[in-house]
Amino acid sequence: MKFKLFAIGACAMALAACDMNTQSPDMLKGKHFVANQPDATIVLSFAPDEMRVNGKVVNLYNGGYTADGNNIKFDGFASTMMMGEPNAMAAETEYFQFMPTVETYELRDGILTLTASDGKEIVFTMVETDPLATTETVSETVTE
Repeated sequence: MKFKLFAIGACAMALAACDMNTQSPDMLKGKHFVANQPDATIVLSFAPDEMRVNGKVVNLYNGGYTADGNNIKFDGFASTMMMGEPNAMAAETEYFQFMPTVETYELRDGILTLTASDGKEIVFTMVETDPLATTETVSETVTE
């Protein structure tokens, strides 16, 4: 009987020692985030059913990622090649250079923090709807 109580106690202690905020890649799937930077707004969306992201800084972009626990690695991005304001273009270049260096993420209370190998971070806020989704309303004009 004492052994059973010991085993139950040990299990309870082990569970208590686990971080209740353990990160899981499933937490990211289907979520949309925005980071308001001084020179540009960055949109980052995670696909709901595959390990892909898309978004926009000046240009639209997409790419793959892998994640395990709180570790994450972004593949190189493919993007459109539109021109924008010089400061926004510089912010986009910096973002595209930053993303392949990201090693960890933390998603807590709707805030996603991506941290690179050099300690640099970008902080995103979760938004409910995809900022890139456009719904166009078509109105019909009836002439008589």
